Order: sequence, then structure tokens, then C-alpha cells
Amino acid sequence: MKKPVIVIVGIIFLSVMMLTSLSTYAGTWRDDFEDNDIREWEIFNLNRQLEKWWINDGEAVGEIFEDPFFSLWTTGELTWEYYTVSCRAKMVEDGNGPPQIGLTLHDRGDEDSRYVFLIDYVNEIASIERWAAGNVERAYTAEIDTWYELEATVFENGALRFRINDFIIGAIDSAPIEGGKAGLVVGNARARFDDVEITGDNIPNGGPGKPRSVLPQAKLTTTWGKLKMK
Repeated sequence: MKKPVIVIVGIIFLSVMMLTSLSTYAGTWRDDFEDNDIREWEIFNLNRQLEKWWINDGEAVGEIFEDPFFSLWTTGELTWEYYTVSCRAKMVEDGNGPPQIGLTLHDRGDEDSRYVFLIDYVNEIASIERWAAGNVERAYTAEIDTWYELEATVFENGALRFRINDFIIGAIDSAPIEGGKAGLVVGNARARFDDVEITGDNIPNGGPGKPRSVLPQAKLTTTWGKLKMK
């Protein structure tokens, strides 16, 4: 789908301290892509000939090379709300326009209402966006072909948080989207994703994936790379 024009309304920065505490969650849905089964996922876009998603070596691969279009690969239900999505992700090939990867939460599909949490590799920013109303961004630098740990959360009070390794950006939406599906996002790039976890009060326990072990911080740094603040 083509990215809508962004109008900045209703979203402001929050302090990191306000966004670091999470509620006690009731359920977790996981997919580690080891079973090569993608039936629980679907592509949402206006022109599906431009994009494709598949499983390779136990990782999900998303691809679209048509600036300024994005490909969204979603799972779950429209009734899912106020949850956290985490995964590992890396961009492995870029196109002619700015390559971007990230997550979508509270995605309402054909209603064109969703939150999008993005890494922009060319403009060197991390952003939280409500398509098509509002965005916040902070500078950072990320490297191609480097794994990053992504985590995005929508809280009940409208607060939004996006974490990339130990880098955090926050915002608040005064009129939050009521709920929706979760998913992976790629724009003008080929990217790989793994170890997806969706956790929240009304998220069912399940999914085809297994819990992954927590790696030591030293290994996180060497395996997934380190973000550099400007």
C-alpha cells in the first residue's frame, strides 16, 4: 500500500520513564517460522503483484521494491487491543527509494487505520506513525544486514512505545485506535524477521512458535548490532 500523507495531530513525545512499565499480560502468541506454515498470516496491500512474503531457513522474508509503497503482513484479529509485538528483524537488500522495516499494531486493514513503527535506513530516523494522522521521530543510525531486536507497544491510555535494542522512542495518541491486527512491515527493501511474539491481556496463548531463550547482553550486541545515537 502507498504510505498516506502524514498530518501531525494528537501525538506528542512521552518521557521514557512513563513508558518503561508494562502491565501483567494474560497471553502470548508466537511464531518462529520453523514450520514453514504461513496460513496464519496474510498480505494486506492495494497491489499484491508488487510484493511477496515467504519462509526461508526458519525466518520470514518480506520483499517489495516499489517506492513509495509498503507491504504489510498481518496476523490476529480486529478485536486484539493494547498489546506488545516483538521480533528480530534485519534489512538485507534495499531498492531505489528509502528502505524501511518495522511493525504494525492495531491494524484495521481496509479501514486504513493502523499504528506503524518504522526504521528508516536512508533518513536515519526511528518513527511512530498513525496512518494517516500523526508521527514522531528520533534520529538514529542502523546498518544493513544486521539483526535488531524490535518491540512496539500500544497502551490503554493511548501511549505508544517503540524499542530498537536499547533505543526507545515514545508518543501518546489522545484518540487511540480501538484495536486491530498485528504485523510486519517492509518498504522498498527485502527484510528478514524471526521470533515474533504478541503479548497482551486479550491475546490468546498459542501460535506455531516456541518461546526463545534470552541471549546475554554481550551476544545481543554482537549478533543484532548496536544503534548509534546522533
